[in-house]
Amino acid sequence: MTRSSLASMKRIILSFVVLASFATAPRANAQKEVDDALKQASEAAAKMGVTMPDVKKMMEDDAKEEAAREARKKERVQAVLNAPGPVAFPDWMPKVPEFKPAGPAAKKIMDDLPQIVQTGTSPLHPIAIADEWEKFKNDKFSLSRMNSNINGTVTQTVTYRGMEDSTLEVRMEAKREPREKITRVTLSSPLPLPADPEDD
Repeated sequence: MTRSSLASMKRIILSFVVLASFATAPRANAQKEVDDALKQASEAAAKMGVTMPDVKKMMEDDAKEEAAREARKKERVQAVLNAPGPVAFPDWMPKVPEFKPAGPAAKKIMDDLPQIVQTGTSPLHPIAIADEWEKFKNDKFSLSRMNSNINGTVTQTVTYRGMEDSTLEVRMEAKREPREKITRVTLSSPLPLPADPEDD
């Protein structure tokens, strides 16, 4: 075996030792387990004659980078919310039968992203509303439908997304609690989020 192939093998073994140590670390004592795993990996590296990289520093750098990325994302989301202009759903969005809006559509943050959101109610059952929305079926859009019934709370979610342009999306969530006589409806459509300039 050549020196270069031996060195490659040592690197692979070292990487495996580090990953295996992290994978078996219990969450309750995560920091202590990570420190122990790093110590074991360092000892294993020393026995193989391999210099152990400063994994702790690498992890700290990664954490700082991730925090900076999240901060930049929040700034971009806020910029989209603050941008002037009309707030309207795509004109192709299906109608909710007997929908009574709780107010006008507005820009809001949902799932950490800027979206157009409108809430309201309908006397129809969530399944009936979702069935009506599903009738829209169009070759230009993909359809997904999720159904749930948890402790009597019925929720139906229907989403349409552009086949060629995935930024075109509308979602309808219809939810009814047990013993309620109305269905609460949430309509949403994502707003374009500018790319992170640091990713260029």
